This record gives sequence, C-alpha cells and structure tokens, in this order.
Amino acid sequence: MAAVCCIYRYCVAWYPVYRVPHGNFRASFLTYHSLGKLVQEMPSPDMSGGQHTRIVCPIVGLQGYNDKGEQWFELRCPDSSKPHCAEVVKERLRTLKQGALAMARAAIPRGSEKSSVNHHPDFEFFLSRSS
Repeated sequence: MAAVCCIYRYCVAWYPVYRVPHGNFRASFLTYHSLGKLVQEMPSPDMSGGQHTRIVCPIVGLQGYNDKGEQWFELRCPDSSKPHCAEVVKERLRTLKQGALAMARAAIPRGSEKSSVNHHPDFEFFLSRSS
C-alpha cells in the first residue's frame, strides 16, 4: 500500500474594494500559498516591547489582471550599478505565474480512485484577462 502525502494549499483573491481619491486602482490578484512551505521568521520587537516569532506562508504562485497600467511589478532601482535587478524581478514573476498554473491545475488524489485535475474558475478568469 502506497502512502499518499498531502500538502495543503490555499488561494487568496485580492480585489480592490474602494477607490482611493485620485487613484485608479483596478488591479486584482490571486496568490497561492502552500502550508507545506511555512517559514519561521526571527523574533522581532512588537509595539509593547516584547518579541514575537512569526510563521509566514510565502507566496508560491501569483496571477493577476489589470496590473500593467498600475506598474505593480516594475522595479524602480535608483542604484544604476545594479541593472540585473529588473531581470531578477521578471524571473521571479515568471516563476510565480508557473506556480499558479501548477497549483490551479494540479492533480488531486481522490482516495483509492484515480486522481482528477483541479479546475480553478478564478484562475481561469484571471488568466483569460491577463496580457
């Protein structure tokens, strides 16, 4: 009998809920997270003077739409001695989009039955509207 390892994942949809005066915020995002990739941050002082240890669930996938005009992911590097910064950001975004695709269409084990392919309507909606 083969053991099945389950890594729990979740997706968060980020939509603008109100418009800041004189702002044209329309971008929406899906972020994918895996509970199998939790990261413990070093203790940091809180407002009361104590220290907290936080557990962070990093983003492993990202899909957005209406984000081009707002320039959410354009790196503004004031230090011209680091021209590779923009390339690093582009590569990270490409990796996050691949992660979103993998998670949105992942095979889901169904007990003793065969796996089925996940269908994530929000992802399909975002993908159809992204450029």
